[in-house]
Amino acid sequence: MPTFTYKAMDPQFRFISGEIEAGSLREVSSELEKLGYVVLDTATGKNTAAKPSFFSLRRPVGRREITVFLRELSLVLRAGLTLDDALLLLAGEESAGLANVVRDLRAAITAGASFGDALERYPRLFGADLVAMVRVAEATGNLDGVLEAVGEERARTERLMDKVSSALRYPAVLMIVALGVLVFFLVYVVPQFASVLRDFGQSPEGFVGAVLAASDFFVAHGTTIAALLAVALAGILIALRFPQVRIAMQRRINRAPGLRGILELRRTVMFCSSLSTLLTNGVTLSNALRVLIDLPGAVAAGLDSVVENVRRGGRLVDGLARAHYVPPLALKMLRVGEESGEIAIVARRTAEFYEAKLAERLDRLSGVVGPAAIVAIAVIVGSLIVSILSALLSVNQLVG
Repeated sequence: MPTFTYKAMDPQFRFISGEIEAGSLREVSSELEKLGYVVLDTATGKNTAAKPSFFSLRRPVGRREITVFLRELSLVLRAGLTLDDALLLLAGEESAGLANVVRDLRAAITAGASFGDALERYPRLFGADLVAMVRVAEATGNLDGVLEAVGEERARTERLMDKVSSALRYPAVLMIVALGVLVFFLVYVVPQFASVLRDFGQSPEGFVGAVLAASDFFVAHGTTIAALLAVALAGILIALRFPQVRIAMQRRINRAPGLRGILELRRTVMFCSSLSTLLTNGVTLSNALRVLIDLPGAVAAGLDSVVENVRRGGRLVDGLARAHYVPPLALKMLRVGEESGEIAIVARRTAEFYEAKLAERLDRLSGVVGPAAIVAIAVIVGSLIVSILSALLSVNQLVG
């Protein structure tokens, strides 16, 4: 169905604009008049919910912006504003990209859609878990409470992700710096000493010879290597824009020996936390699992068999155990919750327990990897300097 833009005046004599889906311009006017609007202008428009251009340079709406928007929306709803007025208010407060989204949400609601249906038009910004909880909240009349719970949960998750990212980013930055220092040494420093050695007719062997050969290779093919690295980096960045590639890369990273334990703890925290939030806000277990399996990232990987087991009447913990999805202790805790009928509460406590365990593991990793990387850099650079100086000393002895 085509999308049309409109400008109108509402019953409170306020000028509004937005988008609406309809079969024709006449239907647009008819729908707006049913809502008590005075139609000022209508035109064929583009569907702002469409996926942005592949080569678009416009900054996309970030996850943190959505989190802040949900918390602000909960706040103004609790203050007594209607959803329509709340969205109108927030549309003037957000950034340009998010303001367009908010205006489109308001236009969809004005046209008769539910808030859940309006959010579903933006699957990249509002996940299936949020849409499911909003639909339950609309049915129970607790939209502000659900949005507040979702906003707090998203903020908590973002803090956890920041901690994981910073813990993994620190050693990665150190290794990049080490490689940069090594390349600089081979390209700019070693050739100065190599010319001295060659002037005296020396042909170093062993480690010194390997260093000089590597230096000659980088100097001779530096432009080609830089071009290949640039092309490879561009290819990786383009490939990461495809969800299938990101999922495949995440699965490979999850199998990395040094990161496997950390990412398993992270997955356990994310699964238990998301499951608790969904169940607490009225989503049934089977629907909650279907929502989780539709989410992008490592949380959804491996849940297919669990969902199928629950669909056939099996127990959640049995499916999780067969899939080896969570650690044994988490299984025991969830089993207690499932048997007592308090799985939402137990899942929340399990998430908190493993979040503390993950924080401890990350602190330990940062405390070990950082100094180890610094020592490795010092050893590499020191070995290169000692090897070159030893070769120069041998030349001085020959001259003497």
